[in-house]
Amino acid sequence: MLDFIARFQFFFYPLLVHLSVSYHVPFLVACLLPFFYFIIARPDLADGQQKKTKLLIFIALLSIAVFSWYYLDHSIIYLPPILMISIIWYPFVRSVLPNRTPLITRFYQLTKQENEPAEMRYTDILTWVWVVFIALLLVNTLFLTFWASLEVWSLFTNFVNYLLLLTLLFAEWVFRLFWFKRWESPIEFTRQLMTIDQRKLLQ
Repeated sequence: MLDFIARFQFFFYPLLVHLSVSYHVPFLVACLLPFFYFIIARPDLADGQQKKTKLLIFIALLSIAVFSWYYLDHSIIYLPPILMISIIWYPFVRSVLPNRTPLITRFYQLTKQENEPAEMRYTDILTWVWVVFIALLLVNTLFLTFWASLEVWSLFTNFVNYLLLLTLLFAEWVFRLFWFKRWESPIEFTRQLMTIDQRKLLQ
């Protein structure tokens, strides 16, 4: 149940931020940020050094939230979109380092009964496509953070960026259908994506 709440929150938070910007009360979401972090990171369930690190981050966010509430300041809301894109980007980058299996190739190895060489080469290249694409989104997010209005920043970082991710996902699925001339159910793909063992995928 907690895992479901965390995944739901990952999509719910950007919507809440955009609504707060639209109604000119962004500091309210800034104050809620440490509680969103607590639900996702669950520092109370961690062990050892990881628990200390997560608690320190939570205390830091809580301190900033108190500052935001006191001064009606919303600067902290610029941080989560950068972190979210970075969190998505990191496993892709890590997987293309020497002596590692590209992330999408690893996904297909875990979800397909037969791994054809041509398909594995395709997934190797596709992983690099995602590395570059997400890097561009991260650069765009940083640019908007410093040089765009709050409304434009919110529209792009909380909606357009994620819409672009979904567009690439859909376009690649269509391209793969024509390239390999084999039907792959998007429903089955989504199920595999949501239920795959993250530890095996990221090892």
